[in-house]
Amino acid sequence: MNKNSEVNLEINKKKFLFFLDICKKLNKINIIPILYGSLGLNFCIGEFTKSDDIDILLSLEYFDEKWDSFLGYMEKFGFKLKDLHEHEFEKEGVVINFSKNDLDVFAGINLEELNEINVNHAKFKVLSAEHYLKVYSQSRRDGYRVEKRGKQDQEKINQIKNFLEVKTR
Repeated sequence: MNKNSEVNLEINKKKFLFFLDICKKLNKINIIPILYGSLGLNFCIGEFTKSDDIDILLSLEYFDEKWDSFLGYMEKFGFKLKDLHEHEFEKEGVVINFSKNDLDVFAGINLEELNEINVNHAKFKVLSAEHYLKVYSQSRRDGYRVEKRGKQDQEKINQIKNFLEVKTR
């Protein structure tokens, strides 16, 4: 896993720099986000595919009692709410999806195991390859995801397994 400030993302460099900018803004309001989805996976195991968007996990409270203030911050930061149900924002053509951090319930991941890192003064948490394997394996059990993204998820599982196999040699 990439734990230092040297980032080797080429295909997804623009999105990752955009994520770092969002992250710094969130850090200013005492939020340490979790980089997630395919951008997070590319950061974790090395770049293998283009990410369509930026997926970020936040504490549950930001979707309940703190949602209105969070929405206000995002608008102040120049983001437009694109889809309320999906907590999807857009700025400069880049789509950012915020989701509830329920990794412990959804995939049995101990949240204390997530590494907090700092890249260019942006603090965020990341999943390990083992965590991503749990997430994508669990996602394959979701009927909607299997229908919509089954092949993509299986490709990601294969990439993770290959990475872990090489890592253990």
